Amino acid sequence: MAKKETTHEQFYLVRADVLPEVFLKVMEVKRLLDLKLVSSVNEAVKRVGLSRSAYYKYRKAIRSTSSGAEGEMATLLIVVENLARSLTRCLDVLLEADAMLMTFHQSIPVEGLTHLLVTFRADNMNVSMERLVNIMTQTRGVQSVRVLTSPL
Repeated sequence: MAKKETTHEQFYLVRADVLPEVFLKVMEVKRLLDLKLVSSVNEAVKRVGLSRSAYYKYRKAIRSTSSGAEGEMATLLIVVENLARSLTRCLDVLLEADAMLMTFHQSIPVEGLTHLLVTFRADNMNVSMERLVNIMTQTRGVQSVRVLTSPL
């Protein structure tokens, strides 16, 4: 039996202004559907001036790094000392800023440090991202804070 070849997908980040118009229209159709501004794919493609076949051809090939359906997403990598309540203090800072936690991952402690990967909605926060990072950096037990993704 012949061995099946596997192909590895490659991904690129590309500025929207250099994409062919068809991709921008596909993204607009997806946005209309996600926000339930239209009741069907047919209605959405008509509204943006795209053929159904083009939409179905490219819909799985393109997606936004920050779709309006999820809100403005941000991800932080936080390194904390393995002290009592370090994790709780970090979460408290996010909650006090009105960040809506979406995902949270904590590594096992290595050499007394734990890495936290936190993704949250930042669109309704009561402080700027810069201020949030500043507050987090000054929190007891926090060694470093790195913004991995942030809304524009």
